[in-house]
Amino acid sequence: MSNPSKVERLGTEKVGKLLWEMSSQTTFALLVYAIYSITDTYFLSVGINSLAAAGASIISPVLIALGGVATTVGAGGASIVSRALGEKNSEKASRTIANTFLIFWITAILISILGTLFIKPIVYLLGATDSIAPYAITYGRIIFLGAISSTGYSTIVRADGNVRYSTIMWIVPVTTNIFLSWLFIMVLQMGVSGAALATVTGQMVSASMSVYFFFFKKNRSYNIKALYFRPNFKIISEVILIGFPSLIKSISTSLFVIITNNLLRVIGGDTALGVFAIVSRLYWGLNTPQTGMVQGMQPIVGYNYGQQKYERVRKTINSSMKFSIIYGLLICVICLLIPETLISLLSKELMIIAEGKTALRLFSLACPLVGGAVMVAAYFQSVGRAKEAMMITLGGIFLIKLPVLFFASRFFSLMGIWSAEAVSELFLFIISLLMLRHDHRKFSRL
Repeated sequence: MSNPSKVERLGTEKVGKLLWEMSSQTTFALLVYAIYSITDTYFLSVGINSLAAAGASIISPVLIALGGVATTVGAGGASIVSRALGEKNSEKASRTIANTFLIFWITAILISILGTLFIKPIVYLLGATDSIAPYAITYGRIIFLGAISSTGYSTIVRADGNVRYSTIMWIVPVTTNIFLSWLFIMVLQMGVSGAALATVTGQMVSASMSVYFFFFKKNRSYNIKALYFRPNFKIISEVILIGFPSLIKSISTSLFVIITNNLLRVIGGDTALGVFAIVSRLYWGLNTPQTGMVQGMQPIVGYNYGQQKYERVRKTINSSMKFSIIYGLLICVICLLIPETLISLLSKELMIIAEGKTALRLFSLACPLVGGAVMVAAYFQSVGRAKEAMMITLGGIFLIKLPVLFFASRFFSLMGIWSAEAVSELFLFIISLLMLRHDHRKFSRL
């Protein structure tokens, strides 16, 4: 008997082994990106000053929004591709990929034009002070100009079972980015322009690797013809519908960061914005393995759901959730014990370290919880149930996170802002588990 293909293994290999294989590689790739994100902040903070780091952080909602567009077509496309491959429908998979490229290119060009034209009002809307705005404008203009290259479609590559290539698509561009950030900022003294140019160059490398995989790689699962780029509105609507929770999540996250920056500008000024730039990078960087687990489980869930192997679906999500909680507890303990050491890796300014250690400790209380809602939303998204995924992502931001943030900042000032993440993630965690439990009961009846 011949060995199963990479795609078929998603439905036959032991779930634990498969999860480790898929998630370890995606996690490694994301860790490389997290290292870049943290070192980039270090280069800006130490190589220039904390205002430069804050300026790049002010633009982060733009990067989140661009990533949201890429994730929308990537997650929506990957869900369709996973199920199409499970159903042995390679033509549908190929048409889907072509249409995801079309959606992203059109959207990215529009974002690039509008962002470049209105960069100055945008940075003040994002929460910049007069001291931070010049850094944010310089950084943001270059980021907008490079918007067309801001995706590599690694999610769809994983849907084909090519986890190794998906991992390489992260490692090579990010390594390029890190090296260029060091060269442009620390050696050539190009300031925030250097940081932005390094980011865009890394994106271009990733986009080029994506084009190679889908159109030129030998023994690929797809045969994407020119006529497949003709808009297929049924596929486009399904891609957007399934991926829409990811877009909403990214836009909502961007909005949340914008509101947080504006509250920090009013309550704490430049120092508070500098602290948030550093602590938020540490927080999300340390939580990277949880994101890797989510990305690793999605193709397994989507493929097995397409083949109606519901017990494998349930085992995959349960195992992923256990890992997320255990890992989050470990990170929480580390942040509680040595916050000054972690922050001093990114800043040498005593005021930033003093205020940042309290912020990091309060943020870290969310670490055991933060993966829960994300995993449940990703599960619903992978099986094509956009409504439930949207309830978690959209409801989580607008019905839980923002109300908690406004209340906490109103009555507890800066301490409330630093605490809001953990409080809101606790509510989201409980709601998500209840939804998952209800769905597992439904599986038992199938």
